[in-house]
Amino acid sequence: MSNNISSNSRFINKKCCNTKSDLIEITEDKLQNILTRLIDNLKKIHQWLTPLSLFTTLLLSILTTDFTKEFIGIEKDVWSAIFYICLAASFVWLIISVINSIRFYKRTRLNNIINEIKNNE
Repeated sequence: MSNNISSNSRFINKKCCNTKSDLIEITEDKLQNILTRLIDNLKKIHQWLTPLSLFTTLLLSILTTDFTKEFIGIEKDVWSAIFYICLAASFVWLIISVINSIRFYKRTRLNNIINEIKNNE
């Protein structure tokens, strides 16, 4: 919608107005539930960082360490096995976290949140 401005305006040729919008009414408790789920989903899409850091640290430790001596009464072979088991566990944790991150990514997009607030799920 555009209106011509009166002739006494020296700097404005045309005025454009775009103020129509949808009004969304929602109860406070429902909005709190939606936002709580959003925060949980945002946390889930970033949870892969911890297992990735742990996996990288363990992998670098295994690649750069020779388990050549006993420490606190535990033999070198046992230490090596502990590191390999922890590496495998962190890798599984990383895969699960990446899958969850991909699954919950769409739920955190702005259009999906607005549709949920509008009850257009």
